[in-house]
Amino acid sequence: MNWKHGGSMSDNNDIKYTITPTRNRPPPPSSPQGVCNADSHWWGYSWDVWGGGFANSDFGGSSEGLLKQIRGCGVVTGWTFTYYDTPQADGIEWHASGTLPLLISSHCLARAVESAGGFHSNC
Repeated sequence: MNWKHGGSMSDNNDIKYTITPTRNRPPPPSSPQGVCNADSHWWGYSWDVWGGGFANSDFGGSSEGLLKQIRGCGVVTGWTFTYYDTPQADGIEWHASGTLPLLISSHCLARAVESAGGFHSNC
């Protein structure tokens, strides 16, 4: 589970970095949380993924993150990734959205979410 909660880290130059949260966070969920939705249009798919406990490094764009996995389905346009100020009660802490070309497998988005460490779904 990738659940941010503050802490300290030092580098090899004797510099210490400390992140102090401004709010208390709920305990992490026991498994990745989320829901997703994909709507078909004549030009392609618009999709949304809401999640928590995964894919939240670098706004979903880390080297093995959600964006990379979804790009395996086709050209991603309109990519957005937004963190919530406070995680929701169900563990959801961010929202990602974008579009994909029409000629993709109907379950590619669901497989991409799982490959990024996320939940099992059938978007």
